Amino acid sequence: MAEMRPGDVRVFNGGKALAVAIGIWAKRETNHLRIDITGFGGHTTISNNPASKRYHRTLFRNMRRILIANGVWEFGEEGAETEER
Repeated sequence: MAEMRPGDVRVFNGGKALAVAIGIWAKRETNHLRIDITGFGGHTTISNNPASKRYHRTLFRNMRRILIANGVWEFGEEGAETEER
């Protein structure tokens, strides 16, 4: 199977589910972090700043976990507050 690139879609589970390839990366946004997501016909961001309209604690947490698991999280423990309930 060909390498997936951001925006690629694969249908599986008998045509009842999709795998969608996205690109995610983190960067500093003033005194908070943001995670950029691309590859689905657009670009969006999520933030760990509760005052931001882009704040989404659980999505930020999940994307951060993926970045950490793959060794591309450059911000140490920053963002770890999203792990708490």
